[in-house]
Amino acid sequence: MKPKEAQVGTLVKVREHHRIEERRGLVGEVVGCYGGIEYVVVDVRFPDGKDRLFWPGDLEEVSSPGGTC
Repeated sequence: MKPKEAQVGTLVKVREHHRIEERRGLVGEVVGCYGGIEYVVVDVRFPDGKDRLFWPGDLEEVSSPGGTC
């Protein structure tokens, strides 16, 4: 995922190359984006209610059944 693609409400999946094995494949919703032009982190909320910060490159967008957000 590119930083400009990370928008609040987007459904995302943690890529298989993520350094923390337990988070690989988890699906959650983008609830915030922080940073500037060069460095952006994405705040993702998972179904268990926990929020985690990720680099955009660690995420991929999941197609939602209803179309685009």
